[in-house]
Amino acid sequence: MEGRVRISGVETIGNISWGTHFCQFYKTKEDLMDVVVPYFKAGLENDEFCMWVTSQLLDVEEAKEALVKGVPDFDVYLQRGQMEIISYDNWYARYYISDSSNPIRNGLEKLNQKIAKDYDGLRLSGDFFSC
Repeated sequence: MEGRVRISGVETIGNISWGTHFCQFYKTKEDLMDVVVPYFKAGLENDEFCMWVTSQLLDVEEAKEALVKGVPDFDVYLQRGQMEIISYDNWYARYYISDSSNPIRNGLEKLNQKIAKDYDGLRLSGDFFSC
């Protein structure tokens, strides 16, 4: 995977290499969705598994509505399991509180299972200040 360039979907960022991490500060739901929706759209269109762990500002249904508006045929991606939207409280309760001995391992195991289903890669968005 090294050296391969991916379309980020975020105009100001442009193309990115595998393993790229970036941080986006936002004030409103709209600020967040302006970045995250095109980011996931590019990932879905390029056969990547996408997971959105929502923030306190945005619940699962609002995230889903934004993706339905911004991604053609979004329901197809959702039905085949290429996109998963999880509320921040469910994610952190399930993967951080349930096993304090190694909280990150639990979440990564789930993601590795998804990638093993022949996706080209992973896109993840989460608000780490929600926990």
